Amino acid sequence: MACPYISVLTVSTGRRELLLRKAEALAVQSLPPERFEWVVCLNGGDDGTASALQALGLPFSLRVFDTDRVVSAGVARNACAQRTCGSVLLFSDDDCLPGAGDLAAHVAEQERGLCAAVGAIHFQGADGSVNAWRPDRVGFWNLNGANSSVPGVAFRAVGGFDEGLSGYGGEDVELGYRLAAYGLPFRALPSAVARHLGPDPRAAGDRAKARSAGLNAARVGRRHPQVRWRLGVHPLQLGLKRLLFPLGLASWLERLGGASAAYERAYLEGALSLPPRPSEETA
Repeated sequence: MACPYISVLTVSTGRRELLLRKAEALAVQSLPPERFEWVVCLNGGDDGTASALQALGLPFSLRVFDTDRVVSAGVARNACAQRTCGSVLLFSDDDCLPGAGDLAAHVAEQERGLCAAVGAIHFQGADGSVNAWRPDRVGFWNLNGANSSVPGVAFRAVGGFDEGLSGYGGEDVELGYRLAAYGLPFRALPSAVARHLGPDPRAAGDRAKARSAGLNAARVGRRHPQVRWRLGVHPLQLGLKRLLFPLGLASWLERLGGASAAYERAYLEGALSLPPRPSEETA
């Protein structure tokens, strides 16, 4: 059987109902089913989700596997990538429903010239409100697990996701940086729209995710000093934020970048929590 062109990668931990909804969204794609496959990692074990998905009789190829323990997003996504057959990888989280033309848009963009294609995300709140993020000009910092595609050859050439990061955030932008350094162009793909079932963590002020994202941003900045300013973790930025937060800086940042004051403050706390290297402690 011929390999499909694009492989959809999804990692999920104990969220069967979300995966069933995602299966429905993939089943109505305008892209012919023989042109894509869905590779699902049940992170931390299978609670019957695999058989529930296989019982749907989906028109496209489905590969489901599980891990014996919960692993990081980077480890799980790399495991998915190892099981793919397609030339292009589409990162699509379990709480993100691709629009009917999403996969076809990614395929058309990749056939126009291999790239990192970043689609749009519509964050749907519990009250039904929608916060739409539409990509315009994108860079490595926009690569995400919700609606981004990359050529498999480039993904493997740079070594895939960094498996040393844990918790929420960081692994996408770190991969994006290495793909950009590899020479892969980044292109916005606003015609591909994924619906995120849940609000934007930045706007909603999810402090736990913000703290983890800040810590991982500091880790990424330590490994790649060139990205620290873009991630807001350059020592000058951290020093200024510590100084200016009591003066209302968080509210100003909220108006400027869309993240809530609570998120910005927790992000800073996370970034500052990275222990110094031994050499830095004795310097």
